[in-house]
Amino acid sequence: MTRLIYLLGLLAPWVAASLSADEFHEALTLHPLPDGKLSVLFEFTTYFSGSTGHGRTPESHHSLTSPSLLLPLQQNNVSELSISFVSGQWDQHRSGQAGPLSYGSGGGGGETRGWLRNSKGASPGKVNENWVAVTNALGGLFCATLAPAKEGEVVKTFGDIYPPSRETKQNLTHFHVPHPEQLLCAENLTPFLALLPSKGVSGLSHLLAQPGVVLSWGFKAEGIEVIMPDPSTATGGLWKGWWEGVVDLVPVTGGSRASSIEKLFRRSIPRVFPEASSSVIRLITPEQDNFRMEPQAGSREEQWLDGRKREVMVWDLMDGGLVGQDLRFWWENEGDFGHPLKLESSPISISRRMAAPYASDGTFVIRITNNGDDQRDAVYSEVWPWWVKGWMSEVSAAVESGETEGSSSELLRHLAYHPSYPPHPSTTSLHFSLTLPAHATLILTIPYSKLTIKYTEHRPDAERGVELPSGVLTLLDLEGESDFPNSTVIQSRRSGRTHIYTTRLLLDLPTPDFSMPYNVIIMSCTVMAVFFGMMQGALSRQWGYVDTAMERLRGRGKVTEGARRGAEMGPEGEGDTEKIS
Repeated sequence: MTRLIYLLGLLAPWVAASLSADEFHEALTLHPLPDGKLSVLFEFTTYFSGSTGHGRTPESHHSLTSPSLLLPLQQNNVSELSISFVSGQWDQHRSGQAGPLSYGSGGGGGETRGWLRNSKGASPGKVNENWVAVTNALGGLFCATLAPAKEGEVVKTFGDIYPPSRETKQNLTHFHVPHPEQLLCAENLTPFLALLPSKGVSGLSHLLAQPGVVLSWGFKAEGIEVIMPDPSTATGGLWKGWWEGVVDLVPVTGGSRASSIEKLFRRSIPRVFPEASSSVIRLITPEQDNFRMEPQAGSREEQWLDGRKREVMVWDLMDGGLVGQDLRFWWENEGDFGHPLKLESSPISISRRMAAPYASDGTFVIRITNNGDDQRDAVYSEVWPWWVKGWMSEVSAAVESGETEGSSSELLRHLAYHPSYPPHPSTTSLHFSLTLPAHATLILTIPYSKLTIKYTEHRPDAERGVELPSGVLTLLDLEGESDFPNSTVIQSRRSGRTHIYTTRLLLDLPTPDFSMPYNVIIMSCTVMAVFFGMMQGALSRQWGYVDTAMERLRGRGKVTEGARRGAEMGPEGEGDTEKIS
């Protein structure tokens, strides 16, 4: 017994070292917005190793990462994968930010992006089969539609727009599938919590595990990003999950924006997840001097957010001092909140609308505003279904106002056009290389025509149009969020937000008169019912003879023996009968 205890003591450090290969970090970031709202961001990051067993049947060891997430990615040679769901609309002009705090969130609806490894000696269609298999597996995991409706609707021209997160020597293929009609709901939140090692029971996920609270907020975004271990470089992997929402701090009846953790989530600060390596609460302080908080933060940090250096307060939850307590923040001497008359604009803002949306054609108008002091380089991308045809010869780019004016050739440097091939399932993708002048608004106009689709291709629900995916503006001249010693670096370029998304668009299709098929169906069914009733009656009725004179006398109640005999004999001694059916 003593030797066994001694042996276990020797193995304990090795076991602890093997279990510590996976690390779990959680963070909650609160960001007060100038329009009286608050952005709430949950981030859960797990680092895992790619080590496998060496037995006859190798089995991966998962201590903090769910096998239901990693196994489909391993089986289908996935290098990187990103999935996001967005419900609601982010207002860039009222929030002062180009987008939400979670940089991986799309513009609207669902979006799936991935890099798959090309196996040596495999057929060209094998990588497409792997992509369909992994999207079907994760679609069932998240209770959502991640795979395209048809195989030809996968977009493969976004490889330069969404580069891989790390360099690798392997040959990769990029896939991009937008789902603008897929909105975030409770069916997506429950599987997200199930993937976390804390399962919504402890740690910061305990605050998130309240669908009735978090799903009542206006803007909501959820997503995951997975980077698998790279065998060529012997590096581990990580997967990150985020959930962000925007809640209105101003009461309906008016008042101040004072709030707290208990007021937002109806719960106090929970205990830390036992296996977490770090657990922090961050608060991006507004620029007002009357902002207060209690208790005071343990440390302070600086973060570049869309070209502005912001001060961040940090509370470390690992020491357990805040467990069961509340974190409050308020604006001192603030009565009824009044919306500011002028809001500070984000460095880059973008909007998209339709001009002259007739039944057959229209024009996309994209407005990109550069509020900075320097010229910017960017790429704007669009994805259309096959029944939207753009007139590329009539695309124009012009400056609406500003100190700098340029022609279309100077603003629109390059256009990459990948058309669809109807009637086969396919999509049209466009990439515009643009130059954004300083303090100016670039207007990009794209005329288009809408084709008529088949009657069977219309959705079986009420006719309300078809959602188009969000446009993507990719900034090419960012310097990152790190603090550079060189003072000549322009501040507006210090950001980690590479992509800025537009909102979705609801496009009406040339719709046939759906009442005519139903009228024909109703008339045909009526004719068939009448015809069938007549034929059924003619074939099923039985013919016979009924004595009508006897029935009349019985009806009067004066039937005598003589009358009965007379009725039977008739005037001429024959029975008075009538042939009826």
